[in-house]
Amino acid sequence: MAAPHSGRTSLVHSLATLLRNEGDLVLDGRSTLTLTAASLQQLTRLFEQYLLSRSQQHGFLALPSHPADTASLLQLQFLFDVLQKTISLKLINPPGSRLQSVVKIFPFKSLKYLELKQIPPHCLEGLRGVYSQLEVFTCSKSLSSLEELLSLCGGDLTSALPWLELHTLNFSYNSIVCLDQSLSLLNVLKSLDLSHNKIRECAEFLKPLTELQHLNLGYNCLQRAPTLSLSARAKLLTLSLRNNELETINGVEQFSSLQHLDLAYNLLLEHSQLAPLSMLHCLSTLNLEGNPLYFQKTHRHSVRHLTL
Repeated sequence: MAAPHSGRTSLVHSLATLLRNEGDLVLDGRSTLTLTAASLQQLTRLFEQYLLSRSQQHGFLALPSHPADTASLLQLQFLFDVLQKTISLKLINPPGSRLQSVVKIFPFKSLKYLELKQIPPHCLEGLRGVYSQLEVFTCSKSLSSLEELLSLCGGDLTSALPWLELHTLNFSYNSIVCLDQSLSLLNVLKSLDLSHNKIRECAEFLKPLTELQHLNLGYNCLQRAPTLSLSARAKLLTLSLRNNELETINGVEQFSSLQHLDLAYNLLLEHSQLAPLSMLHCLSTLNLEGNPLYFQKTHRHSVRHLTL
C-alpha cells in the first residue's frame, strides 16, 4: 500500500493534527467542521484510492485495525473515521473559484447540520445518503430553484422522498424566483428562511408546511402576504416580509399566534391598510419603518390606536 503524495500529504497531516487536538468539539457537535470544496475533493480521492473500493461507499464503514504501511496512511484512516462521525459540516467554494468536478460527501455518515456556500447543486454527490437524518440545512449563493436540492438531492438526481428530521431550512441569498412542490417533502419543518431571493409569489406551495413557526421572506418581490395551512396559521410566531412590494397586508390576520411581524420597507401608504393588525392579539413587536405611512405625522398615534 503506497502512501499519498506531497501536497495531499500536507492536507492530511494538517487536518489530522487539527482534529486530534479539537476533534472532541467536532464529534459532539459543539463545533462545525469547515472545509473548502477543493480540500474535500482531495480527501475523497485519497479515501477512494487507498482505503476503499467504490462498492464500499455506502453505509458506515469500519476500517481494518492492522497497522498501515506509513504514518500518512494512519492519518488518512484517522481522518476517515472522524469524518464518518462528524455531526456538523460547512462546505464552501471560495469566490472566483469554479468547480471542475463533483464534490462527494459520502464520508459523512452522521451529519445532522449541513451548510453549503457557492456549491452548484449538480456538483454535489452523496446528499441522498444523509438527507433523511439532516435537522438543519443551509445553502447560499448556489441555487436557482428549491427542487435542485430538496427533490433531486443535487447531483444524485434521485426521486423525491420526505426529509424526516429537517426542522430548519435556510436557503437565503440565492436566485430562487418561484417556489415549487418540493416543499411538500418537509413535513416537520419549523423554521424557513428564503430571504434575499427573487420570489414574486408563494401561491399554495407553503401550505404543506403544517408545523411552521418561523418564516422569513424578506428581501424578495412579494406583493401579498403568504398563504399557509390552517395548522400553520395557528402556530406561526415570527413573520418577516421586509423589503418586498406589499401594498396590502390582508391575510396576516389569520396568523392568530403571531408575536413578531416585520413589514419594514414595503409600499404601505395609509394606516387604514393596517386594520388586519387589530386581530393579532399576541403581537409584541411590529416594524413598519421605511413605508410611506411611517413618515406621516400621525403615525405613532395611528399605530397605537390599532394595537390597543
